[in-house]
Amino acid sequence: MSRKSKKGILSDLGKMNIHKKTRCTLQDLAMMLNSKIRGWINYYGKIKRKALKPVFYYLHHRIIKWILNRYKRFKRSRVLAVKWLRRITKEYPNMFYHWALGYQLT
Repeated sequence: MSRKSKKGILSDLGKMNIHKKTRCTLQDLAMMLNSKIRGWINYYGKIKRKALKPVFYYLHHRIIKWILNRYKRFKRSRVLAVKWLRRITKEYPNMFYHWALGYQLT
């Protein structure tokens, strides 16, 4: 995966403003993103799947930002949001396509 391609994907994720879609549920976000994620993995992941790791790292941080905006009980505690997302990845490992392939939050 070239730097230009990676930059384009990260730019697309940034333009989607995931963190501002607070009226959506996590399942809605998954439905919205899964087709894009599947396409990226099928296109860029054919040769080297590790190249997608920074993309999914960025995606996880955008989801954490969404959690902080959506659920006020976390009160800007990034640590609690990460713990909650880890629990969700264990309970629903197939919610996002990349979670099913092992790209889970580390």
